[in-house]
Amino acid sequence: MQTADDAAYAGRHVQVDGVELLNFGGCSYLGLEQRTELRDGAIAAIRRYGTQFSFSRAYVQSPLYQQLEAALDAMTGGFALVAPSTTLAHIAALPVLVQPGDAVLVDLLTHASVHVASGLLGSTPVTSVPHNDIDRLDHKIARLANKYRRIWLLLDGLYSMHGDFAPLEPLRALMQKHPALHLYMDDAHATSWLGKHGRGWVLDNLSERDRVVVALSLNKAFSAGGSALILPTAQARATVRRCGGPMLFSGPVPPPMLGAAVASAELHLRPEFSDLQRDVMERIDLVLALAEQLGVHFVTEERSPIFFVHCGHLGAMVHLTRALRTRGIYVSPCPFPSVPTGQEGIRFTVSRHNTEEDIRYLMEALSIENRKLHEGQESGTIAIEHGLPPDPIETPVAS
Repeated sequence: MQTADDAAYAGRHVQVDGVELLNFGGCSYLGLEQRTELRDGAIAAIRRYGTQFSFSRAYVQSPLYQQLEAALDAMTGGFALVAPSTTLAHIAALPVLVQPGDAVLVDLLTHASVHVASGLLGSTPVTSVPHNDIDRLDHKIARLANKYRRIWLLLDGLYSMHGDFAPLEPLRALMQKHPALHLYMDDAHATSWLGKHGRGWVLDNLSERDRVVVALSLNKAFSAGGSALILPTAQARATVRRCGGPMLFSGPVPPPMLGAAVASAELHLRPEFSDLQRDVMERIDLVLALAEQLGVHFVTEERSPIFFVHCGHLGAMVHLTRALRTRGIYVSPCPFPSVPTGQEGIRFTVSRHNTEEDIRYLMEALSIENRKLHEGQESGTIAIEHGLPPDPIETPVAS
């Protein structure tokens, strides 16, 4: 819960407490927030409509919504409905899509916002299931199908903490085996940097989507504001818009963010957009190659821009985070409740803001500090078993 200094921000560094740190914690994987097109789109929308278009969308919506949803339809091949945030998209959609006579299964590691929305389903039975355990899912769905009309499985496309993907091929097989199975997938962290036109992991790999609803983020790599539900039919889109609570009573996305989102969507549809995605993949592959060379182990080694180093407990996590901070590197510490107790670690991300030199510096520092931590704990020179280590004496120095 830190506050960045009031300093110019260009993406490569973040300044905290007067210290400029290499930024390995943001989610702007493509670095689009600094693009001229997006800035100009936001400015043009402010000049035309002001800082807000102060109507409930249930009565009158900004014309920018239609422009944005049309561009998102072209990006995704589905029926897009823009919402003020991904959380509000879930809260709007799930109570409308899940009907009496349905049952709901929620992957244990699905984003907290999905769990929050699933808690609004009234008398509908909602059960948590182990993460990506296809065999357990198969048995659970088979039992529920004897009693319930439809079974909704709620899960992420790309999991935001460990950077692992949903296993789409096994899920496709489950859908073929169980006609009652429907998928509701939060693909916020795969939006933009992955898939044709940036449509993400799920939409790029599931061709049959008549029983699939996907939520994309217009924040993060998309670099604007809000979220988009990609629904399988125009009727489903209309139903969620007319009946989904937050679509009626929450504030609309402000014009500057809609303007930036339209500009971002248009950029996604350009042929050269894939070059930006390729830049991110090159950085991901560099991290994975250096990890193998330097003996750095991640919880998963999938090709995503999210990496998680398991520390084991809170004290070790804090120690490693601070050690990297003294080297001028910002990473994200992950304690409970972002991960279960005893599974604490550090999470870092890579983006087009990071240079090859930055990534090499990070990985070498991580290898050294992680090794020092483990050797120090084994020898007893670093005694931080489960408490917090003392504050570092050194003042962090920027790289």
